[in-house]
Amino acid sequence: MKAIIVKPPNPGAEVKDIELSQEVKPGQVRIKTLYTGICGTDRGIVSGKITFSRPQENASELILGHEAMGVVEEVGEGVERFKKGDLVVPVVRRGCGICLNCKIGRPDFCETGKFVEAGIRGLNGFMREEFVDDVMYLVRVPEPIKDIGMLTEPLSNVVKAVDEILNIQNRMIWTCGDSTYECRNALVVGSGPIGTFFSLLLRTNGFNVYLLNKRDPSPTEAYIAERMSTTFYNTTQGLEKLPSADVIVDTTGYPSAFLPLLKKFKKNAILVLFGTSSGDKVEIDADLVTFFVENNIAVVGSVNASKEHFREAVNYLTLWKEKYGSLVPRMITSMVSPENGPEVVSKKIPGEIKTVIKWS
Repeated sequence: MKAIIVKPPNPGAEVKDIELSQEVKPGQVRIKTLYTGICGTDRGIVSGKITFSRPQENASELILGHEAMGVVEEVGEGVERFKKGDLVVPVVRRGCGICLNCKIGRPDFCETGKFVEAGIRGLNGFMREEFVDDVMYLVRVPEPIKDIGMLTEPLSNVVKAVDEILNIQNRMIWTCGDSTYECRNALVVGSGPIGTFFSLLLRTNGFNVYLLNKRDPSPTEAYIAERMSTTFYNTTQGLEKLPSADVIVDTTGYPSAFLPLLKKFKKNAILVLFGTSSGDKVEIDADLVTFFVENNIAVVGSVNASKEHFREAVNYLTLWKEKYGSLVPRMITSMVSPENGPEVVSKKIPGEIKTVIKWS
C-alpha cells in the first residue's frame, strides 16, 4: 500500500509502497483511510527541526500523519461498538502504561515521557491507505460531518486547552455578573487552524475574541471571522486599539509575537502557550515578573488531548456544522492527492488555513 514516510531526524518525505501486516486481531478493526490533515508538527518533522521524532522500535522509517479520518472495513473478534462502514478518527498519543495518568486514560499528562504518538514518535502514523488499530483508540464520527471529521484531532487539543483555562480560572469567581463570560476578552495570536479553533471555541463559550496576525486577513479568514463574530486584527497597526485582555493564547511559539501583548493583561488573567517553535529570543526582565506576581497572572502550557477531548471535539464540529454551515468546511483551503503529499508537507500553500490529503 502507499504511505508517506520520513526518516527522522533527517529532513524530507516520500511516497512509498510498503508492506505491513494488516492482520485484524481481537479487539481491533481495519480502517480505510479517507483523509489526513497536515499541520505544523508534520512540517517540523519533514524539515528536521523537530528533533524528538523517531520511528517505531527496530525501524528506520516512520509513517507520517496524526490527523486522520477513515472508515471501518473489517471488525475483529469481540468488537461490539464498531461495525463495517462506521467513520472513525484515531487518538494520537498512546500511554506509557506506567504512570497513573496513563493508566486512567490521560496520556496527555504522562509523567514518564515514555508515551508514543502516531506519526510523530515511536508509532507509525496514518498517512497511508489503511491501518489496523485497537478500538480503545477510536472515536466515532457522525455522517453529517464526514467532510470535516479529520479536523477532530487538532480541535481536540484546543478543547483541552480551553478546559484548562476554565478550570484554572476557577481559582476565583471569574464569570460576569450575569453568570456568563460575555464580559471577558480573549486575544488569540495566530490565525491558522489552531488559532481559528481557539477563537471559535472561546466565542462559543461567550468570550469577546480578537484574532491576531501581523497582516490583514485573507478573504477566507475575513469570512470566517465575520461568521463567528470575532475581530481579525492586524498587529502592525499598533496595539492601542486592542482591549484589555482576560486571556491571551499564543499559537505561534514566537515570544516576539505575544510578549508585547502582556501589557494588555487585566488582573487575574491567564496566558496560554500552545504554539512551539525555535530560535526566536526576547528578553524577559524583572519588571515583567513583578507584573505577573502582583496581578495574579497564570501561565499554562498545553499539549495533546485525551480521548474524551476527541469526543467533545466531534460534538463541537457537529454543533458548528449545524449552526454555521460552511464556516468550518472553509477552513480546509486545499485538498491534494497522496502523490502531492511530500510537496505540501514540505511547505505551506499560499493562502492556506488547512491542507488535507484525500486518500479515497
